[in-house]
Amino acid sequence: MIHFQKARPGAHEARRRRHGKHTENLQAGSIPWRLAAGWNIPLAVLLAFAIWFMCLKTMPVIPYTFFTTPLLGFLNWLPVFLVLAALTFALGNVFGASAVTMVVFGVLNVANQLKIEARDDPVVPQDLTMLREALTAAGGYNLRIDLPLVAAFVAVCVVLIAAAVLVRTRKSGRSRVLVRCGRAAGCLLCLAILAGLTPTVYASADLFSAFPCTNRFNMTTVCRETGFHYTFLRSMTQNNLQKPEGFSKTEIEERIAQTQTTAAEPKPVNVIFVMSEAFCDITDADAFAWTADTDPLKNYHAVQQSEHAITGRLIVPNYGGGTANTEFDVLTGMQTAMLSDASVSSFRVLHKNMNSIFRVADENGWQTAFIHPGKAWFYNRQNIYKWLGAQEIVFEDVFADATYKGGYVSDESLTEYLIADFENRQAVGQPQFTYVTTIQNHMAYTESKYGKARDLYQLQLAEELPEDAKTMLTVYTHGLRDADAMLGDLVSYFEQQEEPVLLIWYGDHLPSLGDNYLCYRALGMDMTADRSTQDWLDAYAPPFVMWANQAGADALEFDTLVERLGIPQNGMLSASFLGAAVLDAVGCGQSDELFAFVNELRQEWPVVQRGTAVDAQGNYLPVLDNTAEDAVKEYQDRIYYRMKYETIE
Repeated sequence: MIHFQKARPGAHEARRRRHGKHTENLQAGSIPWRLAAGWNIPLAVLLAFAIWFMCLKTMPVIPYTFFTTPLLGFLNWLPVFLVLAALTFALGNVFGASAVTMVVFGVLNVANQLKIEARDDPVVPQDLTMLREALTAAGGYNLRIDLPLVAAFVAVCVVLIAAAVLVRTRKSGRSRVLVRCGRAAGCLLCLAILAGLTPTVYASADLFSAFPCTNRFNMTTVCRETGFHYTFLRSMTQNNLQKPEGFSKTEIEERIAQTQTTAAEPKPVNVIFVMSEAFCDITDADAFAWTADTDPLKNYHAVQQSEHAITGRLIVPNYGGGTANTEFDVLTGMQTAMLSDASVSSFRVLHKNMNSIFRVADENGWQTAFIHPGKAWFYNRQNIYKWLGAQEIVFEDVFADATYKGGYVSDESLTEYLIADFENRQAVGQPQFTYVTTIQNHMAYTESKYGKARDLYQLQLAEELPEDAKTMLTVYTHGLRDADAMLGDLVSYFEQQEEPVLLIWYGDHLPSLGDNYLCYRALGMDMTADRSTQDWLDAYAPPFVMWANQAGADALEFDTLVERLGIPQNGMLSASFLGAAVLDAVGCGQSDELFAFVNELRQEWPVVQRGTAVDAQGNYLPVLDNTAEDAVKEYQDRIYYRMKYETIE
């Protein structure tokens, strides 16, 4: 680039400038124009406000809390300013720094807008380590990109880049080394301030609780009402294992030493867990008018009536997503929600070998496997299941000849694989212990997920529903029929087998059906109840069924199994208790200290969920009494100890 500048001033003129006698801030008559350095920070403040305002346009509405709570607005603007100021010091040009800042924050905010639309979940720092997952997953959604807004971002960036070319900071009379040191110090100071505020101010639980928010347990609501930048920085401190208040390593080691464990007496029953993607019984709502033949859950309802079945509701960690968290809870006997007070992804907290129902089964003669027709890298499963001790791990690459429905390996193809796999493993001569995670009916339930609307099973309604709810429910129910068919096919197959089988079938979470629980509200369901009543658990309660074929029922003495396992009459059970209960059923539930503790805990408190509990008689405790609080505190301490200190070679 050629720069046109005035002739170099003489010594006298230079002295006048050094002594401040020259008052021009912006030189005219030359390109690039020269801006006095003192204007950089004021311009950075103004440009940071402009960039922040542009970012706010990605939200449905500007949060009213910014007006009622100015501190919240300031905390959302401050990261923009600090990044812009740091880049200004680094680049020596406030307009160039603003262009880079606009790109960074623009991309983050637009991505946040799209992720909330697609998965009802805001962007968090951990997403930056999962770009490949995000780009792959994006192809499965009908994303509505706000093209005018993106165009506005691009236009502003172009203007800022042009300004960066045309306007430069005027050189000072100071030595070049001194100027560079000063700019480096300024840049580092801005970054240090941001780094220091993140684990203190932005992570402050007291500050967060002081800000107005209608639902602190829904991350989308938190993001929309407290601002994306605040939520993003606050989540920097999440997905970290948090030490429980009052934790004593010595005390919990004494408790562990006192835990009564007994040698396993394994019952060689084939155990098959099938966690069906977003499986639930929402189609049982009064708004539907199915016949016996058209019922989307006719196989599930038939299995429920079997004399060899135990049914209930599994209280899972999340609503509308968090498949891996349910896997973690079931497999480890630990609760995702107890890893930290902040919202976490359990598979992002786990980084080492960990005891699990796989390892207990392995030690007692079962051949173990995890089967999931999805990407190995998603949720870091390719490493997680090694750390959890599964002997064999199967992912999408094995399903080369599978049919796809809704963008994923179909439940029909997965059923065929499971039956063939079961038969192949019979030759080994050991019982099987297999965990399966399906994927076909994964969100989003857009109109095009399963093809043309006329080719889908249509809803049969007893009352009229809004069109957008009908469309989404039609798509979801179409996939639900396939999941139900999978259950029916597995039960029919295992009924014919002479080998004993225990099948555990359940949903990983309820489906996310529209913004603000659109379909649930249309069906008359309140999914936003506060924790003063047990109703709030409805958003976390997909159904489950434990079913045994005749040989399995004989081996497990099924007539007395419910009583021996202590399954409550209402059938409600925390997901973190399910794996332990199954180990108990096959004679191994007391061989590991944590599973032994969990099996004792669930007898008295079958549901423990985020500071609330349901006792064995079905009584709901919105606030834990002393007995429950002590038991839950010990449970959390044991979880922390296992995650932090226990090692497995």
